[in-house]
Amino acid sequence: MKTLLEKYLNTEIGINLLHPFKIDGATLVATNDTYFSVMELKNKHMHHFPYASILRVVEAEEGIEIGGLFTHSKHFSAVIKVHHVVESLTVA
Repeated sequence: MKTLLEKYLNTEIGINLLHPFKIDGATLVATNDTYFSVMELKNKHMHHFPYASILRVVEAEEGIEIGGLFTHSKHFSAVIKVHHVVESLTVA
């Protein structure tokens, strides 16, 4: 996985950082042996993910367009989907 992501270093990618179904823009800043790091475009927060959390990497020479009908579309070199732990609240 490290080799696959290295070609996108210092490039804006799409990733579901905070929400499972929402793709945000981030810069891929590091590909280490066991994890990769991205920096959010909006607030410059750093996020570190183990490679085991990756569900899918989508690549296309012409890029990937995210968005559509009611949102502004964004264009990314690659999109990474990571696994999120589902939070639930039980009301008694």
